[in-house]
Amino acid sequence: MTQTEERAMSPLAVELARLVTLSKGKRVLVEELFNGAGRFDPGLIGDPAARSRFRNALDELQTVGRITLPTAQSRTGWDARVLPPIPTWVMRVDPVSPASRIKPTQRVWPSALEAAGRIASRADEHDLLDRIAAWMRDNPTPSLIPVQERSLELFDDEKAIDSYLRTRLFVSGALTLDLLACFVPPLPFVSQHLDGTGPTHLLVVENLATYTSFLAALRQLDPGTRPDLHIGWGAGAAFIQSVLSIPMLEPAPEGANYFGDLDLAGLQIAVNAAAQAEEAGLPKLQPAESCYRFLLNGPQRWRRADGTNRHAKFGYDTICLWLPDTLQDQAKELLQARLRVPQERLGVHVLRQNPHLLTDNPEPRGRRSI
Repeated sequence: MTQTEERAMSPLAVELARLVTLSKGKRVLVEELFNGAGRFDPGLIGDPAARSRFRNALDELQTVGRITLPTAQSRTGWDARVLPPIPTWVMRVDPVSPASRIKPTQRVWPSALEAAGRIASRADEHDLLDRIAAWMRDNPTPSLIPVQERSLELFDDEKAIDSYLRTRLFVSGALTLDLLACFVPPLPFVSQHLDGTGPTHLLVVENLATYTSFLAALRQLDPGTRPDLHIGWGAGAAFIQSVLSIPMLEPAPEGANYFGDLDLAGLQIAVNAAAQAEEAGLPKLQPAESCYRFLLNGPQRWRRADGTNRHAKFGYDTICLWLPDTLQDQAKELLQARLRVPQERLGVHVLRQNPHLLTDNPEPRGRRSI
């Protein structure tokens, strides 16, 4: 590490960089790094802000190119049970050898690769562009396929493109997955379709127990009166990514509703998933209004301390904007008091006694920035 880099980094990041350098393998377990950081800074243990400080230090190392983090789609690469999410491992980036810095002879590339060719200055980057150019020549009209299949076709390694995505040719936008006619398959969520009347809707619930209860109660309704509905299990924070699989549903839903725990983490999942859906041009993800109202209007004994909100300093106003206007003040008061109401309060017996909670689907509202 250069002195300039070290001066620009926090002491914790400098120590983590040292630990990463001393690791035997390139893939380094974050648990080992955290234990080492605790020996370097004993005050880290028990510090409410330790998780955020540690994540910030890892981000510093990624910024200066000392490590790479798992992809956002990795199912095993992140611990997202508490915010901010922490990777379970990082990959060390070894310094580039002097031989690879030799500037290759100037090349003339196909028009689609001209931007990447202007950036490429190393032999390994030119080798990559050579391989892509040959593939483009032999496949003038390629079919759109998952990125792992294209990676296997191009590099005989289904994970190779994942590593290239973190290099400057891709980060700069000179190379894209669209150029390679491939895409990252969206993480699917568990769902079942129940025939009913009216336009097809989607209702996703955060937790497995509530998903099971909603499904059981909906099946007991008369198909002639219940809505035509996909009922889905979001599996907690996984829905932030799996929301992108909504286009895979058949029949296609015209609207999408979400119901999660009434706490900081649950609402943050909803806000992030709604932003993902909006960016991808999917149906606007709206709150299941009657379900959230039921939780907010419940007795005081339902409210418990929110472990996800003990040390957080969040903009509660911004998070609550996702909810209907009539519920925002109540929800904000709940968050400010650092309390929560689990969605399991709306169990199968309640659903059978209040079938309107199953059938209320708000009409699409205008877009709202969140």
